[in-house]
Amino acid sequence: TLTTLNLGANQIGDQGAQQVANALNNNKTLTTLDLGANQIGAEGAQHIANALNNNKTLTTLDLRGNQTKDEFDEATVDY
Repeated sequence: TLTTLNLGANQIGDQGAQQVANALNNNKTLTTLDLGANQIGAEGAQHIANALNNNKTLTTLDLRGNQTKDEFDEATVDY
């Protein structure tokens, strides 16, 4: 069972973030997700945030090094 996924530094951008968000809506096992340094902007971050409203499994999300606002860029978020 996959519990940790590191997609850091893959340049997925906002489009890739939307696909990840779609997957998070169906996630039942993933607890840690690293999306650092992926050129994710405000649009992609919003997709991820929306998915987290439905996701009850993910506990750690790393968005450092993206093109998001400072509050997302500064640190790993723990839920």
